[in-house]
Amino acid sequence: MITMNTIKSVGLTVPSLTFGAASLANLFKSLSNTEAMAIVDKAIQVGWRYFDTAPHYGSGLSELRLGMGLRGLERSDYVLSTKVGRLLQSRKQQPGLEAGEFFFDENPFNRHADYSYAGIMRSYEDSIQRLGTRYIDILYVHDIGTYTYGQTPLERKHFKDFCDSGQQALDELKRNGDIKAWGVGANEEAILMEVMDHAAPDIFMLANRYNLLETDRQAFFAKCEQQGVSVAIAAPFATGVLVAKDKSSSLYEYGAVPPSVIEKINYIEAVCNRHDVPLGAAALQFPLRNKNVVTVTCGVQSVEQAVTNYEWANWEIPAALWDELAGLGIK
Repeated sequence: MITMNTIKSVGLTVPSLTFGAASLANLFKSLSNTEAMAIVDKAIQVGWRYFDTAPHYGSGLSELRLGMGLRGLERSDYVLSTKVGRLLQSRKQQPGLEAGEFFFDENPFNRHADYSYAGIMRSYEDSIQRLGTRYIDILYVHDIGTYTYGQTPLERKHFKDFCDSGQQALDELKRNGDIKAWGVGANEEAILMEVMDHAAPDIFMLANRYNLLETDRQAFFAKCEQQGVSVAIAAPFATGVLVAKDKSSSLYEYGAVPPSVIEKINYIEAVCNRHDVPLGAAALQFPLRNKNVVTVTCGVQSVEQAVTNYEWANWEIPAALWDELAGLGIK
């Protein structure tokens, strides 16, 4: 069930379900402006009140479309988060997409990584303008770590820039009331654990690493608990494969789905069917069983998904289902 949960270090309450706005930037498929606005309108209508975006998504397209879609809501009626770490620069050539083929028909800007004080301040101001908002509730440092940059000197440079001056910008924005909380968003827990050795974040966004297919994150959550850092879980559907109709042609880790993963999903789905629970509902609610997780972020690609995902988040799941999954080591 959707609840209001508190980010421990700052007392900010957030809904346990977050609208992931990467899909508004033509992630995996193109949407017209009209289609994108219809998705946001439906989400607001059914009750979504936390929205997450990033400059990276469609080179600013997600922020532009989300900002337009939210104009009908009072700013105090919803929670908004975006990210820093990539500045957008005019693209003189095509296609030159850093994001490969994931974002279609994106804005004509190149992404330039910058995790310094100046880069984060510039990124924040640019996002404020694209979103058309007075403030941002939560600001995430986006995609530091080896998952994005590999085990390279560049990865260490970005991390050093963040440690030496980037976090000072975040602390300043928070102190001035421009943001209410800040954190780091990544696809790996190792860099998040390293961040805790050098900074004092309020919240982490961990994507693709804690879901029904991946549950072994005890060390990460234990350190978050020790240091009072809350966690937002993103991609609870494991890049969509958990709820795909045709799993063999879906994506897992943004690539082909291994047969072993399909076999595991089929087994989990059989358990859900025995308890009359949609697999999507179990996937959305599973991360929230961890006491450190305050919200789960899922992408919304259509008006239908805006309704269905919200319904799944409110689905009553019997304890017996969780007990059966725990017996399989999914806990």
